[in-house]
Amino acid sequence: MPFFLLLGALSLSIFAATTDELIAQATSQHLENSRYWHLLMHAPKGESEIDDDAFFMAPDGKYNLGGELNATIRHLNDDVNRSDESLFCRFPARRAWLEKELRISFGEGECRQYEALLTKMDPKKVTLVFPSAHINSPASMFGHTFLRIDSSMESKLMSYAINYAAQTAETNGLLFAYKGLFGGYFGFYSMLPYYEKLKEYRDSESRDVWEYDLNLTPDEVRAMVRHIWELQRINSRYYFFDENCSYHMLWLSEIARPSLHLREYFRYYVIPPDTVRAFEEEGVVGEKHFRASKRSKLLAYEGELNPTAIGAVQLLASGKMEAAAIKELPLSVQDQRYGLEAAAELTEFVFIEGKMSKEAYGKRYHTLLSERAALGQGEVLPTIAKPNPDTAHRSARLEMAQGWLENRSPLMIGFRPAFHDLGEVDAGHLTGAQIEFLDTLLGIENNTLTVEKLTLLSLASIAPVSYFFKPLSWRMKIGWDREYGSDRLSFVTRLGVGTSIGNDRVFGYLLSEPEVRAGFNPDAGIGLTAGGGINWGKAMKSYLETGHIVYLDQRDRSRLSFSHRWQWSSHGALFFQYDLYRQAGREDRLHAGISLYF
Repeated sequence: MPFFLLLGALSLSIFAATTDELIAQATSQHLENSRYWHLLMHAPKGESEIDDDAFFMAPDGKYNLGGELNATIRHLNDDVNRSDESLFCRFPARRAWLEKELRISFGEGECRQYEALLTKMDPKKVTLVFPSAHINSPASMFGHTFLRIDSSMESKLMSYAINYAAQTAETNGLLFAYKGLFGGYFGFYSMLPYYEKLKEYRDSESRDVWEYDLNLTPDEVRAMVRHIWELQRINSRYYFFDENCSYHMLWLSEIARPSLHLREYFRYYVIPPDTVRAFEEEGVVGEKHFRASKRSKLLAYEGELNPTAIGAVQLLASGKMEAAAIKELPLSVQDQRYGLEAAAELTEFVFIEGKMSKEAYGKRYHTLLSERAALGQGEVLPTIAKPNPDTAHRSARLEMAQGWLENRSPLMIGFRPAFHDLGEVDAGHLTGAQIEFLDTLLGIENNTLTVEKLTLLSLASIAPVSYFFKPLSWRMKIGWDREYGSDRLSFVTRLGVGTSIGNDRVFGYLLSEPEVRAGFNPDAGIGLTAGGGINWGKAMKSYLETGHIVYLDQRDRSRLSFSHRWQWSSHGALFFQYDLYRQAGREDRLHAGISLYF
């Protein structure tokens, strides 16, 4: 046997001979109970949340963290195979931590794929990325978070995005929601170039993107990357409310810097905007950056252009007008520049939506940009300013109010776990979007407790039409309320569609809303509802709505509602609301109080 092979075999036998001693040392140091081991195992309560057997070296490693630790030491120390697919190379985070805690080295391996990734990524910094909600997608109304691993390169587009999401091809929205709520999908980590994620969220889904630079050190970033490598192709069950995209980013961040306790901010559910605030409160966030979606950019161009220029943009993007012909219109040179830029953006938007062939897109897009370049440098589109999501009110709401109704004056106490309604201040939220779960309002009067409202689910997407966009507006509600005759509780299912106009400051809508009621007097009808809101800066909002419903069996019902809300911080707001109902008589209802957010 050659000398170097004999030496290698001898060294391996030495390692094997000391494995029991290393396990004994780990036991004496109580490493199986250390917080970092539990972080590496994703085990908040002694049992791992990872559901993939490939993540564990012991048969019962998911439930037996001590046994998994011993198995890890044994494999790292004894296994002869140390190539790319070996456990030695697949678990660099465990290996680095154990070597530090036990003050030993497990030796070298030939982990070429892992080393190649480190070289390619050149991890130096981490950025938390928050794509906002997509106005017409209920599944995205909470937003999303993922991490970006930045290198020493100035451009961030070639950085790597670390994402966690449910893996599914499901197209049925109700089935997707049901399975997402009850763990019907497996979630996977993915690692893609950042520009691909931007293309998906900012361009394809028209979602504005905020970036939060984290102050992690290069060593902490490298610790995060080591663990990300361990999670490749590893699955765990995806739960929409808690073990979701944002929750898994918290694990990675705590592994990078164990002194962080981000997960402790959450108990029963994890909502993406709240995770951003958790990073803020832990003092990890540095600079913040905003990347406007294509939709936001095109709406900004609409605000700068007159109707003649906007008409030209539509003709240019559709190919019904040659790019050079814009010079023949009664437009200033700057408006011509804006028009060509907007036409290029709109052309790309149409292509992304699959409404244009790649060949037609490439030719038209190139022609528009060439004509724009010929006009020389001009003014830059004014900066699109939107309140940062971390300035929004918190997701959970506790409400206390005094009510004055026709025949009673109850003290009202309400609780809503999540998230936002059309009457609340929109700063930091997507204007026109509403999503509420289990919004409960109780009344107390004369030692009697009554249910005033219990909304199981309420969604709204009030998406204004514009020159470039023609979305539908819609909303739905399922739950109990007292809006139907004689101040009595009834169950309602309502779904409406219509149209809307406006912007982030002022909006109005018109909806046709069929309604089915059950309870003390079952009925069905169809109604017409008109409403709108005004955001008075970042702290106040007025909201008005009126509607009329024609029922099959009972008298028609008319309703007028007005509310005004002053939000003094992300933690609280004062409000009052007036409602007028007409159905077999007139009912006036007023309540005023305070909302506490947390």
